[in-house]
Amino acid sequence: MNSRSILLVTTLRFSIVSLALLAGCAATITAMDGRRLRLNSVDFRVYLEQVFREQNSVATALAFAQDEVRGTGYESLLQLEDVLLDACADLNALAAARRDNRALSLRERARMAATAPGCEVTTQRTRAALDVL
Repeated sequence: MNSRSILLVTTLRFSIVSLALLAGCAATITAMDGRRLRLNSVDFRVYLEQVFREQNSVATALAFAQDEVRGTGYESLLQLEDVLLDACADLNALAAARRDNRALSLRERARMAATAPGCEVTTQRTRAALDVL
């Protein structure tokens, strides 16, 4: 690792762009809309933020919906919530680590960030299920 890389590692707390550049990562993910995003792109960072915010919005809607239903409807909402939380666990853990200034390895951050498409798909399916209930 050269001195420039060491300086970047020590000065940047969290950045998907720097993460990918430092790791030499050329990996891509495919968003639900078909866009192929490189992990080292600004577009990926924007996408990651959008997925995280949408997932939080749907999780909040689930919580409020649980207050309004009983019986099998309530159980269905709990199952939807479990599936959503499981699908987005790594993305939420990444956000929590950033919030808490907790160090993660570059590989770990890249792995966690790469789960965003699965979280996005589950979030959209959960929103659609909520609309039906």
